[in-house]
Amino acid sequence: MRIGMVSATYDAAVINGAVRMVTLYKTYLEELGHEVTIFTLGEASETDEATRVIRSPGLRLGHYGYYLGMSYTREAQALLAGMDIVHCHHLLMSVEMAHRYARCPIIYTNHTRYDLYTGAYTPLPQPAADAIMRQVWPEFTDLADVVIAPSEGMRQVMVDFGVRARTVIIENGIDLEPFLHPRQPRTKADFGLPETARLLLYVGRLAAEKDVVALIRQFVVARGLLPELQLALIGQGPQEAELKRLVAEQQLGDCVHFRGVVAYDEVGDWLAAADAFVTASTSEVHPLTVIEAMAAGKPIAAVRSPGIADTVESGVTGYLADTPDGLDAAIVALLADPARARAMGEAARAVSLRFDIRRTVARTVELYEELLAERPDLSRDQEHGRWSRRTEKWGALLDQLADIIRPADEADAARDRPGTR
Repeated sequence: MRIGMVSATYDAAVINGAVRMVTLYKTYLEELGHEVTIFTLGEASETDEATRVIRSPGLRLGHYGYYLGMSYTREAQALLAGMDIVHCHHLLMSVEMAHRYARCPIIYTNHTRYDLYTGAYTPLPQPAADAIMRQVWPEFTDLADVVIAPSEGMRQVMVDFGVRARTVIIENGIDLEPFLHPRQPRTKADFGLPETARLLLYVGRLAAEKDVVALIRQFVVARGLLPELQLALIGQGPQEAELKRLVAEQQLGDCVHFRGVVAYDEVGDWLAAADAFVTASTSEVHPLTVIEAMAAGKPIAAVRSPGIADTVESGVTGYLADTPDGLDAAIVALLADPARARAMGEAARAVSLRFDIRRTVARTVELYEELLAERPDLSRDQEHGRWSRRTEKWGALLDQLADIIRPADEADAARDRPGTR
C-alpha cells in the first residue's frame, strides 16, 4: 500500500506529539511492508530523499516549527496524486492540501486542541478564538473521508465545535520498550538530588498552553506540606525564559530544576529516576508524555481534561484535580504515601500496555483497508484532486489565520534580537 503522511511540520528529532506519531506510524507501517511518503513544508534536509520526505516551500511561523504555504511543488503534487491512502496529521496546511491534490481516501487524525492553542498563540480573546474554530474545524474536517480522534474526550470536543465528519476513535500509541526497559536508567543523583528526595518530573514544551506557570505555583504549595518534594522540567519552548525568571524571583532554584532537551530515546532513562509524573496542562488530546510515564511505571498527578481523563483513572493510576488550582492536593495525595504511589505506578504500567504502537497501527491499517474497499471518496460532493488553485473562500480564510498568527511571531522575533527585551 502506498501511504502518504501529510504534516505541517516534520523533524524526527523534535519532541512533539504529532511529529512523533508521524514518525512512529512511518516506522511500523514500513515494517509491515507498506511504502510511506511524508509530505510537509519547510527547508529540505540532507536525509529527506533517503527517508522519503517531500518538502514544499513555506513561510516559517516564528519559533513554533510550523510553516504556512499555499501550494505544493509539482513533484509533491504528482506523488500525492499517486497515493493509495493519504493520512493527515494537522488541520491547517495538511487536510486542505491533501484534498486539493490526492485522488484517494483521506484520513485526518486530530492531535491538537486547536481551540486552546488559538487562544494561547493569538491576540484574540478565547471567545473570539472559539468562534473562528467553530468555522474552521467543521469546514476543514469535511475535506477528509474519516476523522480519527485519539480519545473519546477529544471526539466530544470536536462535536461541540460542530465537526460533523465521520469520526472513529483510535488511541495514540507509543513504542513501549524504551520505557518498560530503559537502557541506562538514571537516578536522583543524576539530577543532583539525594535519594530521599521525592521527585516530580514534567516532560514537554515550556509553553503557555501547557500551563507550566500553574504547575510551578501548585508545586510550591504542595512542597509546603512535603518539604522533600523536587520538580524537574525536561523540554524547551517559548516560555522558558519567563519560567526561569519566575523560579529565580521565587527563590526556587534549590527545588525546581530545568534539564533542557534530552534525546527522545533517553526520556525513559530520565523517567526512571522520578517518583511521579506531573502536568497542569488541559490542552492535551491524548498525551504521549503521560502514556510514556505510565509505561515507565510512574503514577500521574494531573488536571482532569479531555484526553488525560481518558488515560488516567484517578485513584488507580494517579490522581486528577478538577482544576489547575487543585493540582497541589493531587500531588500531596499521590506522594504522601510512597507505598501507594509505587502501587499506582505498577497499575499505570499495566494500563500502558494497551497503548502499544503496534495495536494503534494495526487498527489504523484496518481502517485504511476498509476505506479502500468502500471508496467513500468517489461519492463525495467535493471530489478530491479537483482543486488546481485556492478558491477565494479558502484563500481568504487561510490569509485571515496567517494575519492573526503573524503579530505574535513578530513579537517573538523582536524579543529575541540582541539588544531587545
